Amino acid sequence: MSEFPKDWRYADDRMQMRAAVFRALSHHLEEHCRSVYEFCHDWVSQGNKDTNNIEFYFQNYLKETKRERVYKLEKCLELNPDWYLPIRDEPKSGE
Repeated sequence: MSEFPKDWRYADDRMQMRAAVFRALSHHLEEHCRSVYEFCHDWVSQGNKDTNNIEFYFQNYLKETKRERVYKLEKCLELNPDWYLPIRDEPKSGE
């Protein structure tokens, strides 16, 4: 008997699906390595059964995760919406 409980996400057919998704997105590995791995796991865990339109879904995943990371950073730093504006030199007294 296996040490690990039977989890449907790690059944042979699901692992084959994970590999198929990974192969379909392998051209993104250089730029988005972690995202590819995470997306493969999420795709399989959500019960998807094929790789139809996988590129479209991955692009949406990238957009969502980027937005979420920016939001978390802004919230963490409590950024002022005008933080990126250049600082103007104050006029010297007597000018």
